[in-house]
Parts: sequence; structure tokens; C-alpha cells
Amino acid sequence: MSFSRRRFLGTGSAALASLAWGCAPADSARSTGGLPWGAPLSAREDESLLAAATRPDGIFEFYLFGGLNAWDTFYVVPEFGDPAGGSARPNTMWWTYQTGPDSVPQHFNRCGGDGREMLQPFGPDSAGRTVHLGPWVLALRDRPDILRRMRIFAMRHDQVPHQGGNPISLGGHRLGNPRLAGTAAHVQRFHQERRTPGRSAPFSSVLLPRGRDVPGNNADAAAAIGLHTGDARPLVLWLNSTPDFAEKLERKGFRDHVDAADALVDAYTTDFARRIVDPRTEALTRAPVLDEYVGARAGARSAAELLDILPLDAMRAPSGTSCEAETDNDLTSAGLEFGRRLLLHPEQPAKYVVSVDGGFLPATGGASYDTHSLHVVESARNVTHAMRALAARINEPGEGDPDKFDLDRHTILITSEFGRTPYREGDTGLDHWPGGYVQMAIGGWVGEDQAGVIGAIGEDGYATDWITPAEFRAATLLSLGIWPFTPEAFAVGDVREGDTEIESARWLREHVLGVRA
Repeated sequence: MSFSRRRFLGTGSAALASLAWGCAPADSARSTGGLPWGAPLSAREDESLLAAATRPDGIFEFYLFGGLNAWDTFYVVPEFGDPAGGSARPNTMWWTYQTGPDSVPQHFNRCGGDGREMLQPFGPDSAGRTVHLGPWVLALRDRPDILRRMRIFAMRHDQVPHQGGNPISLGGHRLGNPRLAGTAAHVQRFHQERRTPGRSAPFSSVLLPRGRDVPGNNADAAAAIGLHTGDARPLVLWLNSTPDFAEKLERKGFRDHVDAADALVDAYTTDFARRIVDPRTEALTRAPVLDEYVGARAGARSAAELLDILPLDAMRAPSGTSCEAETDNDLTSAGLEFGRRLLLHPEQPAKYVVSVDGGFLPATGGASYDTHSLHVVESARNVTHAMRALAARINEPGEGDPDKFDLDRHTILITSEFGRTPYREGDTGLDHWPGGYVQMAIGGWVGEDQAGVIGAIGEDGYATDWITPAEFRAATLLSLGIWPFTPEAFAVGDVREGDTEIESARWLREHVLGVRA
């Protein structure tokens, strides 16, 4: 069988596309001053970043794929929709499924409520209304140390389908925008250009749940690199992937010919690069596809070293129970466990990991939290389990377990592409709702002074004071000491306040992060 150079290179590129963490192309420095990407260019920019002592060692993002409902979890205003209180919209929001079959009270007891209060006051929103925490986040309610360091953001955008909601939520830009890149890519490139010799582990990882409709709903935008060069690609891993993953890292398919294959591919790559040199400048012509390929090749050379770093035993989803349901494919626990071990590796810890949560069991909409039917049944089961599994991996005060997240060192983000409607879809479901939803940040830069509710959502379910996905993502970069205003990330126009980069950065720090100068 013939094996042309084009087919050889194409096959190698496709096979190694998720392993491109080991290459820094020559044009990756910022154009001004030759500084590495994401570095402030002036003392005033540097002063606008979060102080080094406040930055977390790493971020774990728990992305609740499908659309987390706010009205029974993190944003309950009991007077909204109260049929006994003269509400203009009775039996909506918190009150939507308080009665009838498969009601919230019924499933709260089934999920371990044991006579507890279903709601717990948390704090006022910007409109002065007291926001309560709902029944499915009881595991967090039982941890005052977590609540003292939790910041709830009212969010809003206009992308109703998953295909548009996931990209804008994960990257801050709409689908089709060339700047659309996940936080993972920004963090990977920032640290890759500052890496110390000998590091083989990626700085960013994206964990995706095999068996859920992630690509069809564009949740794999978490790994998008946008205008970044190939060195920004995070490590992408599919939980519950094939058992021969370790053999693929070792490239056993080449048998004893790994070095010869590398030499042959290097020769082809060098030959191709010579053909696209600008004769006027003798510089390599901008070739994004070649950058991608070179990055993948560099990653492949150190792929086998990942066997000593990746917790491959955690890749397989375990069995579990939640709210009287059982599964042998608990992708929620798999993602949390894998992410925890990447961020807490004793020698080469990751800086950012996002787990696109596959859920305890899939919801009727396909994704874990896409509760178009049986909302109470599915939300009770999946959210309750997710919050229990998360809380169990966070150190309690004085615990000091090195194998758990430490709120003094790590920030945990709880995010989703949008929320659910404040009114019923059919008899038992809720539809998509980007007009008013919530995201949370816990620990790290979130101290007791930053805890609380940012923004407000009205009785119609629309946010009246909110943070945009672009502002949330730009502020996340700022919290890590990464200057967010670059051609590959965000512009001043992506932030509502400020006429200059410095003014916008200060607004993000003070308003979104809640950290004063």
C-alpha cells in the first residue's frame, strides 16, 4: 500500500492534535518589547493585575454541561413567583415545581433532606433582595467555610441553543469569532512561554465526558485556541476513553522504530517549511496549520513521560449512587478526581483544569443538566451528587490534606452555558434560559471580603445587573496574573467599563473580582 507524504503528515497531525503542549514557535512573543505573551507592558498595567500574593496556585473549573437551573440551587428569591404572596407571575422560579408529582419537597427528602429546611439565606443581591441557596446544594450549605468564600455572579447573554451558549460561556466570544479561545488555551500559552526545563506536563487540561453529546453541542470549545499559536493547545482527555490509551502515549504502534519515524517526519516537516519561506525576508511565512503540526510533534516526543504524571487509573468512571439511583458510569466523580490529581500533582501541578461534567446520569436533553423533561428528578439527582462529590474534595478548616483542594491555594469555578426557564416547559421540564443565570467562584482570590452576590435577577428571570461571559473570562485571566487585553484574548470593547485597557482592567479587578487596589 502506498503511503504518500501528504497522507503521512495528515495522519500524524490528526492522531497527535491533542498533545500539543511542548512547542513555542519563534513568533510567540508579544510584539512590543519581546515580552512573553500575557505579560503587562508597563508598571501601570502590572499594578492593575491581581497582586501576586492573592493569585491562586491553580483553578479547577467544574462546567455543568447542559444548563444549571438557578431557581433551586444558587439563586432562590422565595417571594418571586409565590402564589400566596400576590406575585404577578405565580408558580414560577422557586415555586414552579413545589407541588404535584415529582415535586421539589418530595425529592429533597429522597436526596437526604431528612426534614431540613429547603432554603438557606446567603446574602443580598445588588437590588437588595436576599438570595437563598436551594435544596440541591445542601452539601455546600453544610460547609460554612465554603460559603464564606463563595462569590455568586448573575450572568446574561443571548445565545439560546447549546451550540451558541457553550462557546460564549467557555471563551467569552460568539461562535465564529476568530478570537474564540478557551481559558485553557490562554493559561497554557502564558505558562508555556515561561516554563522551566524538564517539565513534561501540560499547564492546562480539558476533561471531556465520552458518551455525552459534547462535540454536537460545542462544549469542546473549552479546548479552542482561536488565534493562539499551536503551543497554546491544552491537553484534551476523554474520560472513559479506550483502554489502550497508555499504549498510544508510548507509541507502541511504531514498535522499535520510534526514533526512525521521528527522523522521517522531521525531514518531511523541514522540507515543507523550506517551501514557505518569504524570499524577501528569509522568514517563515505565517502558517497556522504548520504551527499546529509542529506543536503536536513536540508534544508527541514527550508523550510517554505523561504516563508518570497522568492519573490514568482515574480515567475510568466509577460506579455510584445518588438520590436512590445507581450508575456504573459516574462521569462527575471521574472528572473531579482526574482534575484534582492534575492540579495537586506534587512535582508538576497543572495551573488550570476544566472538567466538562458528564453528570451522574444523562438528562433527557442528552447533556447532564439539560432538563427538558423530568427537571426535578434529574436536577435533584445530578446537582446533589455533583455538590457532594465536590465538597468531599475540599479541605475543611484545619484538615490540611495535601490530596484535597485548599481554598487558600485554589479557586474553584462552577459554571454552565446558561440557566433554565423560570416557568415550565411541558408538564415536568424547563427550557434553556441565557437571560438570567449564575456562575460561582470559590476560594483562591475569593476571600470573605469578596464573598456574596454580584448583580441581580428580576422576577421575570432576566438579569437586571449582570456580568457578561467575556467579562467573567477576562477577569479570570486577571486573577491569575495574565494581562487579558491581547489580540488573541479580549479587547477594551469586550468590557462595558473603561476607555483604556488599564481602566477596563481596574474595573474587572474591582467590580468582577471584588478586589480593591
